[in-house]
Amino acid sequence: MRKLARFTATAGLAVSLVGAAVAPAAAQQQTASSPHSYTCSNQGGGPNHTVNCSGLITVNNVLNGTTVNVGDINVLSGTQLDNLEVALVNVADNNVNLPVTVQLANLEAATISTYLTNFGITVLPVKVNICAGSICV
Repeated sequence: MRKLARFTATAGLAVSLVGAAVAPAAAQQQTASSPHSYTCSNQGGGPNHTVNCSGLITVNNVLNGTTVNVGDINVLSGTQLDNLEVALVNVADNNVNLPVTVQLANLEAATISTYLTNFGITVLPVKVNICAGSICV
């Protein structure tokens, strides 16, 4: 039941963030100077493939070890990795005053939304692991 509640909550957040995840070109240019830069890369291949992203969720490097890992998906192109990075930066830039767990949940929702909206790939929340230090969602 807990997994269903988490999925429902994440799906609701994803729907609300669809507009934020699809960033216009102007917004993409603005994020280049963001203090919340994210770097995403493909790791491995086949059924154990993951996309790993790392970056910041709070200002002044308070939580500088934020990681986003998405498992069991296709290898993303350079443009797709760039789009995911922009979506993560946009969420991090817009959520700096929220509690850490909310920021992490918003990053999860943006990741799921970006995969579905931009790449046409459905990713279940259980395949997305977002952590800042020892706090994970």
